[in-house]
Amino acid sequence: MSDSAPQREEAQTPDNAPEVGTRATSTLLLYFEQRYGGERLHRIWERHGFGLPLEYMRTPTNFVSLRFLERVAAMLQQESGDPQFMRQAGLFTASPQALGFVFYMLRAVGSPRMCYRQTIEFSPSYNRVGHFTVERLERERLDLTYRSSIVEQDRNICELRMGQFASFPTIWGLAPAEVRELECQVHGAPACRYHLTWTDPPSLWGHHLGLVLGTVCGLAATAVGLGHPVFCVGALATAGFAVGGWLDGRRELKGKDEALRSQNQAIMGSLSELQQRYDEIFRANVALEDRVAERTQELKEANGKLGDALVRQQELDRLKSEFFDNVSHELRTPLTLILLTLESLERRGEENNPEVVMQHVATMERSAQRLLRLINNLLDLAQLESGKARLRYQPLELHAFLSTVLPPFLAMAERQGVWLKLEGQTVTPVEVDHERMDIVFQNLLSNALKFTQAGGVTVRVHEDEKDVWVDVVDTGQGISAPDTKVIFDRFAQADNSGTRRFGGTGIGLALVKETLELHEGGIHVTSELGQGSTFHVRLPKGRAHIREELRERRRAEMPVRRERRISGSYPSLDAGVPDNGRNASALPARDHAGPGPDAPRVLVVEDDAEIRGFIAGLLKQHYRVMEAVNGEEGRQRALAERPELIVSDVMMPVLSGLQMLEALRSHPQTVDIPVILLTARQEVSAKVEALGTGANDYLGKPFSPRELLARIETQLRLREAAIRSAENERLAAIGLLTSGFAHEVRNPLNGLMNALTPLKEVLADNTPDAEMSRAMVEVMEECGQRIRHLAESLLSFTRTTDTPVMLSLDTLLDSTLGVLMWRVPSGVTVERAYECTLPVQGDPGSLNQVWLNLLDNALRAVGEHGRVRVATSCQGDEAVVTISDNGVGIRQEDMERLFQPFFSTRAAGEGTGLGLALSRRIVVRHGGRIHLSSTPGKGTQVEVRLPLRPPGRSSSNGGAEGQSEPRVGRLG
Repeated sequence: MSDSAPQREEAQTPDNAPEVGTRATSTLLLYFEQRYGGERLHRIWERHGFGLPLEYMRTPTNFVSLRFLERVAAMLQQESGDPQFMRQAGLFTASPQALGFVFYMLRAVGSPRMCYRQTIEFSPSYNRVGHFTVERLERERLDLTYRSSIVEQDRNICELRMGQFASFPTIWGLAPAEVRELECQVHGAPACRYHLTWTDPPSLWGHHLGLVLGTVCGLAATAVGLGHPVFCVGALATAGFAVGGWLDGRRELKGKDEALRSQNQAIMGSLSELQQRYDEIFRANVALEDRVAERTQELKEANGKLGDALVRQQELDRLKSEFFDNVSHELRTPLTLILLTLESLERRGEENNPEVVMQHVATMERSAQRLLRLINNLLDLAQLESGKARLRYQPLELHAFLSTVLPPFLAMAERQGVWLKLEGQTVTPVEVDHERMDIVFQNLLSNALKFTQAGGVTVRVHEDEKDVWVDVVDTGQGISAPDTKVIFDRFAQADNSGTRRFGGTGIGLALVKETLELHEGGIHVTSELGQGSTFHVRLPKGRAHIREELRERRRAEMPVRRERRISGSYPSLDAGVPDNGRNASALPARDHAGPGPDAPRVLVVEDDAEIRGFIAGLLKQHYRVMEAVNGEEGRQRALAERPELIVSDVMMPVLSGLQMLEALRSHPQTVDIPVILLTARQEVSAKVEALGTGANDYLGKPFSPRELLARIETQLRLREAAIRSAENERLAAIGLLTSGFAHEVRNPLNGLMNALTPLKEVLADNTPDAEMSRAMVEVMEECGQRIRHLAESLLSFTRTTDTPVMLSLDTLLDSTLGVLMWRVPSGVTVERAYECTLPVQGDPGSLNQVWLNLLDNALRAVGEHGRVRVATSCQGDEAVVTISDNGVGIRQEDMERLFQPFFSTRAAGEGTGLGLALSRRIVVRHGGRIHLSSTPGKGTQVEVRLPLRPPGRSSSNGGAEGQSEPRVGRLG
């Protein structure tokens, strides 16, 4: 409410409100009239329709509102086209045209300081919305503020005000005053603050002094009787005034002469500097001309090279077109033989061929038809590019023509569950090549149905005065704005990512566009993502577009629709092949039992149903096979089923093969599953990218079935070997434990055996010594308890479980240290600093193997003398175990290979090189991380981070919740 009230009040303020006097702003109109003419001012005033006439604005006693004045100023500023118009209009205030007789009075008896003072004092009489406050007024300096009760909307009035203040010294022929604006109310300041400096005019006291001296001399002459008083005083006063004026003029001329001399010196200096600048510019111009000449020569040479390159490129294009033409013709011959052979096998039927053979024959025929379609498209493109394309112009009525084109696609649409309909009526026939029009609409209808998963496709036929139009409208996924600019380019596709859902070569639409342009027609697309696309085909009426040089002169009977072009995504009318044209990715995945329940499980991830079925049929003879139709489904099945191996395509919808692989490698349950990638990309960069992401093998399409089986068997054997190696490493750790157990149990066992002999002697005596017997029994009991404690520790250390349990890090680390104490030399100190008592969840046997490997490495690193420190801490939702030593350290070149299997820094025969690799795998399986840092000669530090137990659950050893008192100790 507080903001809207002033706005309503300003809107209701009349134009002639008593706020600002026209006397202060009349120079604004006067300056515009002097500069641009009064007639133009009248026209502008009438065109803008101001409520007050010009005569009202020229009357000094009238007032206007501040908002009206701002509108007038904005209009004059805009009409002038001069950004300095308001400042120049303010400077016009101190001109004779604006001030009239007052100008000469001020010049005779006034001064700039007096003008500023009087203007500020009289300001309330012509400005009732603002007031001036003088902060400082000196001879040639003025500091003042202006505060308006109505905040101005723009800076036009500010510029006018500053020009008015700057204009006063010009009355005496001086330079305008320098006005600096320190603050502005328009920009949010509480008031406008100005600082003014100027130069006062020279004092003209000579004629005044001469007048006074002449008058005195006249009175003196009268007193001594030299003449009549009036004559003597008048004559001598006039003579004195004249002499004084002459002296003033002489002094002023000297001052001007000095100023002119100084100005002349400055001009000469400027001329000298300009001459120097001219010489520099001349030399630079000469150098520039030389460089231009050099660049011109270089450009000529470059143009020559470009011309040669263009000629070579044109020759290469010609050779490429000829190559496509020749290769297409040559490939069609063996393909024809293949299709004829397959057709012969189909005619023999299932009676002479097994069912599996007929399935393979159908697959081969569909693939051969798709390949034939690609070859035909390449041949057509080559003909268009080389200028060899010829047209058989014949009249064609498009509505009837399309009614014969649609029936094969109706069956395809019915299988996909979408509609396909033709709208419109008979239109004017157009002169076109019937066969090429068949290619155009086959491509458009095939694309529309391929990208439409729900809704349908509508074909509309209509015409205008010049053209016949065919609109192919689908309700598919649509095309993005950047892609609509390139989809008609050769080999361009709307989706080139690794997850594109539909295949294609990028030839079809380019062929459509160039064919229509050959008929002087055209095509364009309108589309919106998620809403579908509309392809608008235009064909001209009449015969004016016919190009005689393109007319086919040979006479040959060719069918309107060639069956050899019905391939790939085109539907087929052949009832003997029911799956032809079906969307391959729509077929569901299924599993295969394989040869037996013990066979390894292999997951096949492939979006093309035919290739997926072929691979599954090949593998099910040796393995249990599971199928997935895209990367996301493959990821989910791998996490749920955990197969022994995965065979996956790279380019798939939802998730590509590489994205699926990256997700599997980041999950502890699937990090070690072998993955073989299949792809048609054979570049080295593609293989490097796949192997760098974590693929175990990479196989290019087309591939040999025997090679695929061999690679799968190799990966399965490598996995089995890795499992055996891990088990061997675990057995080696258990051997280390048993060695420690044997060492530790020796002392209590010796004590037990040594106590048995005296006990037997005491019992054999007829008078046994009860005290001796009791002592021997106590010694045996103590030794037995020690042996039992060691055995329980060993069993606890090697205990494994399939279900994760809550574990205490203190207990696990103490258990490991306990079984390794026999390995600790006397000169080695083992420090403990346990600060995290929260439990972790996992398998105790696996984690103990990690601690055993890390502590054994630390003890080997320090040798006979050194320090090993074991510490725990809690950081956020992670428990951190740090094992550090001050041993020999690790070389920098070995750091990157430490966690690789079979790599070891020990001497040959002293280690398998699997300890750290298995430790990292165990830590990752527990959802944690392991990091190793080392400095040669200073020691090594290994940091293991494990997730803490879920909140609210108690510790397995009954420990207190949260961060309890840390345990710190030393062993040595």
